[in-house]
Amino acid sequence: MDPLEKTEPVSILADAERKERRDQSVSSSMRARLFFWGKIVLTVGVLLLLVATIHPREIAGAFSGARFWLVIVSLILVIPNLGLRAMKWGYLLRQVKPEATAREIWDNLMVGFTFAVVTPGQLGEFGRAFFITGRPRLELIGLTFIDKLYNLLPIILGGALGLLFIPGLVYGGNSYVFVSSCILVGLLWAVMGLILVSPRWIRDLFYAINVMLPYRDKVKVFLSGLDPIHLRQSLVLTALGLGHYFVSIVQYYLLVLSFQRIGFFEAYSAASSTLFTKAALPISIGGLGVGETASIGFFRLFGVGKAAAFNSSVMLFSMNVLMPAVLGFFILLKLRIVRENGDA
Repeated sequence: MDPLEKTEPVSILADAERKERRDQSVSSSMRARLFFWGKIVLTVGVLLLLVATIHPREIAGAFSGARFWLVIVSLILVIPNLGLRAMKWGYLLRQVKPEATAREIWDNLMVGFTFAVVTPGQLGEFGRAFFITGRPRLELIGLTFIDKLYNLLPIILGGALGLLFIPGLVYGGNSYVFVSSCILVGLLWAVMGLILVSPRWIRDLFYAINVMLPYRDKVKVFLSGLDPIHLRQSLVLTALGLGHYFVSIVQYYLLVLSFQRIGFFEAYSAASSTLFTKAALPISIGGLGVGETASIGFFRLFGVGKAAAFNSSVMLFSMNVLMPAVLGFFILLKLRIVRENGDA
């Protein structure tokens, strides 16, 4: 038989496989683009609906009577807010890369904000890993996941506590429901406390599960960021995460207070519930739309006007997310020019 007759079917099969892979890649890219633009449309649509519901004149009227010195104090608190974030990320990164400089830590934290602002649930923060040299990429992605976990922990615990005292939701209703809810929240706090006291068993659990997964070596590298996390490291990360969360709550309170009088306890219940809702529903770009809707709904129960709740939520996002993202954009341009991470 002519050798060409044998190789021709093989060549045709290889071409077909390449075409199929190319078509799958194009289809996946198309879905990703549609998903991204769908999120943008959802975010813009919800914001426009909120503005139309509240009425622009009412929003402008709230600003005209605002006490701007409270807004300035909240803006100043951006410094300790970002400082605590940088300290937490730096402490975590130096567990695997002791030589990491303060500049390197600050730069890739800010770049993470830039990527996070255009992604649901701020998942773009994992982009930090592409601007750090000297460590495996998957390990750095795993560290970012741990950092986000310690950001999420106080939001869950504080939000669960805040939701208990939202009028009409649990508090003020059936006493049996309230007591049962308190017990459930207490159990949640106990479980989280157990994780903090003994973080190693979480690591061991993940490694045990990893044995049954494909790509075990890669997953092991991803999980290796948990190796240096003992009780002391966990408590430090928790303290820094709680500090960042408390500063955010105080900022939120000052912004609402600049528009309308409200007690700190009531503001805490509404603000913590809003932050919890944003974290639980990462369906819009940067949490915009969802946060404003939740803010209006929760603060309304404490007598705060729609415009005040809306403005406060947007201003908090602008201070804590948008401003660092803009700064990170200019840092990103610099990192690309100097090529500080050649394999990014």
